[in-house]
Amino acid sequence: MKTALFIIVAVLMTVKASAQNNTFQANPTIPRVYIGLGTGIESFSGLIGVTGDFRVQNNFFVRVGAGIGSWGGKLSFGLRNETKTGNSFGYGVYLSRATGLKEFTYKLETISGDQDVKLELMPGFTLNPTVSYKWLIHDLHRFFIEAGYAIPLQTDPWKVTDGSQLTENSKNLLRILQPGGFSLGLGIQFAL
Repeated sequence: MKTALFIIVAVLMTVKASAQNNTFQANPTIPRVYIGLGTGIESFSGLIGVTGDFRVQNNFFVRVGAGIGSWGGKLSFGLRNETKTGNSFGYGVYLSRATGLKEFTYKLETISGDQDVKLELMPGFTLNPTVSYKWLIHDLHRFFIEAGYAIPLQTDPWKVTDGSQLTENSKNLLRILQPGGFSLGLGIQFAL
């Protein structure tokens, strides 16, 4: 009887020790900072840029991004929450500022006909709610896709600088080109 009891206790202790060891391996240290590259349309980092995600708590991040977009430079600041540490969905919101361009020439329709028009593209701000999905690479680094909608926070952020008078068609075209609308982005981030 003592031998059987000894064997049962020994087996239980071995199983418990093995389970503790596997738990340690399944939960590696979670990185606090991710730095990477991003691209997309109306994306967090512009057409091409850098991104940084900083873990505040568990799966909640503060994000920053900087890059080049179609309306000049782009700077973004936001928040993102992920449903879990592994491959998972996430959601977030960020504020972006497109710096604009002081001198921009574009062929547009004017009341005098089609001609090159000199414009100043003013800074444009958007508020961007997003959803995302990330895949882990070697349990540390991340590849992600993100989609959402960039809500413009101003109207007509441009000035005609050469005196041309734009038609309504040209104004509508500039409204399509200005910051805002459907967003889609891809990125890769490396754990530090």
